[in-house]
Amino acid sequence: KAQIPGVTVAGKTGTAETERSDTINDVWFIGFAPAENPRVAVAVTIQGVVGFGGDFAAPIAQTLMQELLKAS
Repeated sequence: KAQIPGVTVAGKTGTAETERSDTINDVWFIGFAPAENPRVAVAVTIQGVVGFGGDFAAPIAQTLMQELLKAS
């Protein structure tokens, strides 16, 4: 969910269960683009969501990287 059309994105999602609940997680995505010759790198973390890093953090990272690539 962090992919950018025409740009190869490399990254990794993460999800950590919390003690608050069985369904509430802390999630993240770290990535860079373009993968072949990186110009931008981002890290997105979100606390206390019901879901996974790919569902919440990766789309935010996609938006950030798209805007950063436009500016660079």
